[in-house]
Amino acid sequence: MAGLVVLVVVAVVFAVLWFMAYTNYAGLEARYAKLQSRYNTLEANYTSLKTNYNNLQSQYQTLQTQYNSLQSQYSSLQTNYTTLQNKYNTLEANYSELNNTYWELFTLLGQDEWYSSSLYMLFFPSRELITAPANSTIASMGIGGGLGPRQPSSVLVVVPSNFSARINVAVNMSAPVDVYVFNLSNFVLWLEGYSPTYYFYTQGTYINDTVTVPGPGIYIVVLYNPSNTTIAEYYSCSVTATFTQSDS
Repeated sequence: MAGLVVLVVVAVVFAVLWFMAYTNYAGLEARYAKLQSRYNTLEANYTSLKTNYNNLQSQYQTLQTQYNSLQSQYSSLQTNYTTLQNKYNTLEANYSELNNTYWELFTLLGQDEWYSSSLYMLFFPSRELITAPANSTIASMGIGGGLGPRQPSSVLVVVPSNFSARINVAVNMSAPVDVYVFNLSNFVLWLEGYSPTYYFYTQGTYINDTVTVPGPGIYIVVLYNPSNTTIAEYYSCSVTATFTQSDS
Protein backbone atom coordinates (compact mmCIF):
# COMPACT_ATOMS: atom_id res chain seq x y z
CA MET A 1 0.00 0.00 0.00
CA ALA A 2 2.78 2.42 0.85
CA GLY A 3 4.46 1.66 -2.45
CA LEU A 4 1.29 2.50 -4.34
CA VAL A 5 1.08 5.85 -2.58
CA VAL A 6 4.65 6.63 -3.50
CA LEU A 7 3.96 5.75 -7.12
CA VAL A 8 0.89 8.00 -7.15
CA VAL A 9 2.86 10.87 -5.63
CA VAL A 10 5.66 10.42 -8.15
CA ALA A 11 3.14 10.27 -11.00
CA VAL A 12 1.46 13.45 -9.79
CA VAL A 13 4.80 15.27 -9.47
CA PHE A 14 5.85 14.04 -12.92
CA ALA A 15 2.53 15.18 -14.38
CA VAL A 16 2.89 18.62 -12.79
CA LEU A 17 6.45 18.95 -14.10
CA TRP A 18 5.40 17.81 -17.58
CA PHE A 19 2.53 20.28 -17.65
CA MET A 20 4.82 23.09 -16.58
CA ALA A 21 7.38 22.11 -19.23
CA TYR A 22 4.68 21.84 -21.88
CA THR A 23 3.29 25.23 -20.92
CA ASN A 24 6.76 26.81 -21.16
CA TYR A 25 7.39 25.09 -24.49
CA ALA A 26 4.08 26.29 -25.89
CA GLY A 27 4.85 29.84 -24.79
CA LEU A 28 8.34 29.70 -26.30
CA GLU A 29 6.94 28.21 -29.50
CA ALA A 30 4.44 31.07 -29.78
CA ARG A 31 7.20 33.65 -29.18
CA TYR A 32 9.39 31.90 -31.77
CA ALA A 33 6.59 32.02 -34.29
CA LYS A 34 6.13 35.76 -33.65
CA LEU A 35 9.90 36.40 -33.91
CA GLN A 36 10.08 34.31 -37.07
CA SER A 37 7.25 36.37 -38.57
CA ARG A 38 9.00 39.61 -37.62
CA TYR A 39 12.27 38.28 -39.05
CA ASN A 40 10.56 37.36 -42.31
CA THR A 41 8.99 40.83 -42.48
CA LEU A 42 12.34 42.50 -41.76
CA GLU A 43 14.06 40.29 -44.32
CA ALA A 44 11.45 41.22 -46.93
CA ASN A 45 11.85 44.90 -46.05
CA TYR A 46 15.62 44.54 -46.27
CA THR A 47 15.37 42.92 -49.69
CA SER A 48 13.06 45.70 -50.87
CA LEU A 49 15.34 48.37 -49.45
CA LYS A 50 18.37 46.67 -51.00
CA THR A 51 16.64 46.67 -54.39
CA ASN A 52 15.67 50.32 -54.00
CA TYR A 53 19.22 51.15 -52.92
CA ASN A 54 20.67 49.40 -55.96
CA ASN A 55 18.22 51.21 -58.23
CA LEU A 56 19.08 54.56 -56.64
CA GLN A 57 22.80 53.75 -56.88
CA SER A 58 22.40 52.96 -60.58
CA GLN A 59 20.41 56.16 -61.14
CA TYR A 60 23.04 58.13 -59.23
CA GLN A 61 25.83 56.71 -61.38
CA THR A 62 23.84 57.52 -64.52
CA LEU A 63 23.25 61.07 -63.30
CA GLN A 64 26.93 61.36 -62.35
CA THR A 65 27.93 60.27 -65.85
CA GLN A 66 25.49 62.74 -67.40
CA TYR A 67 26.77 65.48 -65.10
CA ASN A 68 30.38 64.76 -66.05
CA SER A 69 29.41 64.80 -69.73
CA LEU A 70 27.57 68.09 -69.32
CA GLN A 71 30.47 69.52 -67.34
CA SER A 72 32.86 68.51 -70.11
CA GLN A 73 30.57 70.03 -72.74
CA TYR A 74 30.27 73.20 -70.69
CA SER A 75 34.05 73.45 -70.35
CA SER A 76 34.42 72.89 -74.09
CA LEU A 77 31.78 75.51 -74.85
CA GLN A 78 33.42 77.91 -72.42
CA THR A 79 36.78 77.40 -74.14
CA ASN A 80 35.20 77.85 -77.57
CA TYR A 81 33.40 80.96 -76.36
CA THR A 82 36.62 82.43 -75.00
CA THR A 83 38.43 81.61 -78.25
CA LEU A 84 35.66 83.11 -80.37
CA GLN A 85 35.50 86.16 -78.10
CA ASN A 86 39.25 86.69 -78.50
CA LYS A 87 38.96 86.27 -82.27
CA TYR A 88 36.05 88.70 -82.33
CA ASN A 89 38.01 91.24 -80.30
CA THR A 90 40.98 90.83 -82.65
CA LEU A 91 38.79 91.18 -85.73
CA GLU A 92 37.07 94.21 -84.24
CA ALA A 93 40.43 95.83 -83.48
CA ASN A 94 41.72 94.97 -86.96
CA TYR A 95 38.55 96.34 -88.55
CA SER A 96 38.84 99.55 -86.58
CA GLU A 97 42.51 99.90 -87.55
CA LEU A 98 41.80 99.15 -91.21
CA ASN A 99 38.84 101.51 -91.29
CA ASN A 100 40.89 104.32 -89.79
CA THR A 101 43.78 103.53 -92.12
CA TYR A 102 41.49 103.49 -95.14
CA TRP A 103 40.09 106.93 -94.47
CA GLU A 104 43.48 108.40 -93.59
CA LEU A 105 45.02 106.96 -96.73
CA PHE A 106 41.99 107.94 -98.83
CA THR A 107 42.38 111.52 -97.59
CA LEU A 108 46.12 111.56 -98.14
CA LEU A 109 45.91 110.05 -101.63
CA GLY A 110 43.65 112.89 -102.69
CA GLN A 111 46.15 115.57 -101.67
CA ASP A 112 48.97 117.03 -103.77
CA GLU A 113 51.12 117.24 -100.70
CA TRP A 114 51.43 114.28 -98.33
CA TYR A 115 52.83 115.89 -95.23
CA SER A 116 54.87 118.96 -94.31
CA SER A 117 56.59 120.21 -91.19
CA SER A 118 59.51 122.35 -90.17
CA LEU A 119 61.75 119.28 -90.44
CA TYR A 120 60.87 117.94 -93.90
CA MET A 121 58.34 117.95 -96.68
CA LEU A 122 56.99 114.85 -98.44
CA PHE A 123 55.64 115.51 -101.92
CA PHE A 124 53.11 113.36 -103.69
CA PRO A 125 55.04 110.20 -104.67
CA SER A 126 54.58 107.80 -107.53
CA ARG A 127 52.07 105.07 -106.72
CA GLU A 128 53.30 102.04 -108.64
CA LEU A 129 51.46 98.77 -108.01
CA ILE A 130 52.58 95.16 -107.94
CA THR A 131 50.20 92.26 -107.50
CA ALA A 132 50.36 88.51 -108.11
CA PRO A 133 50.17 87.89 -111.88
CA ALA A 134 47.77 85.31 -113.29
CA ASN A 135 50.33 82.99 -114.89
CA SER A 136 53.49 83.55 -112.85
CA THR A 137 54.82 83.78 -109.33
CA ILE A 138 57.06 86.81 -109.90
CA ALA A 139 56.17 90.42 -110.65
CA SER A 140 58.48 93.43 -110.73
CA MET A 141 58.46 97.19 -111.18
CA GLY A 142 61.26 99.51 -112.28
CA ILE A 143 61.64 103.12 -111.14
CA GLY A 144 63.59 105.85 -112.90
CA GLY A 145 64.33 109.55 -112.62
CA GLY A 146 65.39 110.91 -109.28
CA LEU A 147 64.33 111.90 -105.79
CA GLY A 148 64.48 115.52 -104.77
CA PRO A 149 65.47 116.58 -101.26
CA ARG A 150 63.21 115.07 -98.59
CA GLN A 151 61.15 113.36 -101.31
CA PRO A 152 59.83 109.77 -101.23
CA SER A 153 58.73 107.34 -103.88
CA SER A 154 56.70 104.24 -103.19
CA VAL A 155 55.65 100.93 -104.71
CA LEU A 156 52.55 99.13 -103.41
CA VAL A 157 52.80 95.35 -103.28
CA VAL A 158 49.39 93.69 -103.03
CA VAL A 159 49.53 90.13 -101.65
CA PRO A 160 46.27 88.32 -102.46
CA SER A 161 44.43 85.89 -100.21
CA ASN A 162 46.25 82.57 -99.61
CA PHE A 163 49.59 84.06 -100.69
CA SER A 164 52.74 85.24 -98.98
CA ALA A 165 55.52 87.15 -100.68
CA ARG A 166 59.25 87.86 -100.71
CA ILE A 167 60.06 91.42 -101.75
CA ASN A 168 63.45 92.23 -103.26
CA VAL A 169 64.62 95.83 -103.51
CA ALA A 170 67.60 96.50 -105.79
CA VAL A 171 68.71 100.16 -105.77
CA ASN A 172 71.72 101.96 -107.22
CA MET A 173 71.55 105.70 -106.48
CA SER A 174 73.76 108.73 -106.84
CA ALA A 175 73.20 109.65 -103.19
CA PRO A 176 72.18 107.68 -100.06
CA VAL A 177 68.48 106.90 -99.70
CA ASP A 178 66.38 105.26 -97.00
CA VAL A 179 64.49 102.12 -97.98
CA TYR A 180 61.51 100.95 -95.90
CA VAL A 181 58.94 98.19 -96.21
CA PHE A 182 55.75 99.00 -94.30
CA ASN A 183 52.28 97.57 -93.98
CA LEU A 184 49.47 99.94 -94.86
CA SER A 185 48.70 101.31 -91.40
CA ASN A 186 52.36 101.91 -90.49
CA PHE A 187 52.90 103.55 -93.89
CA VAL A 188 50.18 106.08 -93.04
CA LEU A 189 51.78 106.69 -89.63
CA TRP A 190 55.14 107.27 -91.34
CA LEU A 191 53.52 109.74 -93.76
CA GLU A 192 52.08 111.60 -90.78
CA GLY A 193 55.54 111.99 -89.26
CA TYR A 194 55.58 109.20 -86.69
CA SER A 195 58.22 106.48 -86.30
CA PRO A 196 56.24 103.26 -86.78
CA THR A 197 57.45 99.70 -87.00
CA TYR A 198 58.49 98.27 -90.35
CA TYR A 199 59.35 94.94 -91.96
CA PHE A 200 62.61 96.23 -93.39
CA TYR A 201 64.85 99.30 -93.25
CA THR A 202 68.28 100.15 -94.60
CA GLN A 203 70.17 103.16 -95.99
CA GLY A 204 72.76 103.46 -98.74
CA THR A 205 73.52 104.18 -102.36
CA TYR A 206 73.63 100.51 -103.39
CA ILE A 207 71.06 98.22 -101.86
CA ASN A 208 70.05 94.68 -102.82
CA ASP A 209 68.02 93.07 -100.05
CA THR A 210 65.03 90.74 -99.71
CA VAL A 211 62.37 90.64 -97.00
CA THR A 212 59.52 88.14 -96.50
CA VAL A 213 56.15 89.64 -95.64
CA PRO A 214 53.08 87.77 -94.37
CA GLY A 215 50.06 87.77 -96.63
CA PRO A 216 47.52 88.71 -97.57
CA GLY A 217 47.76 92.47 -97.34
CA ILE A 218 49.08 95.67 -98.88
CA TYR A 219 52.77 96.39 -98.33
CA ILE A 220 54.54 99.57 -99.33
CA VAL A 221 58.17 99.81 -100.42
CA VAL A 222 59.33 103.37 -99.76
CA LEU A 223 62.47 105.03 -101.14
CA TYR A 224 63.17 108.30 -99.37
CA ASN A 225 65.86 110.91 -99.93
CA PRO A 226 66.76 112.21 -96.45
CA SER A 227 68.96 115.01 -97.74
CA ASN A 228 67.83 118.63 -97.45
CA THR A 229 69.84 119.71 -100.50
CA THR A 230 71.00 116.80 -102.67
CA ILE A 231 69.03 115.15 -105.45
CA ALA A 232 69.36 111.35 -105.46
CA GLU A 233 69.30 110.17 -109.06
CA TYR A 234 68.44 106.60 -110.02
CA TYR A 235 71.17 104.65 -111.81
CA SER A 236 68.87 101.64 -111.46
CA CYS A 237 66.01 100.65 -109.22
CA SER A 238 63.64 97.70 -109.21
CA VAL A 239 61.19 96.14 -106.81
CA THR A 240 60.46 92.43 -107.38
CA ALA A 241 57.86 90.36 -105.53
CA THR A 242 57.93 86.55 -105.51
CA PHE A 243 54.53 85.19 -104.52
CA THR A 244 54.01 81.83 -102.80
CA GLN A 245 50.57 80.29 -102.60
CA SER A 246 49.65 78.48 -99.38
CA ASP A 247 48.36 74.90 -99.32
CA SER A 248 44.97 75.87 -97.86
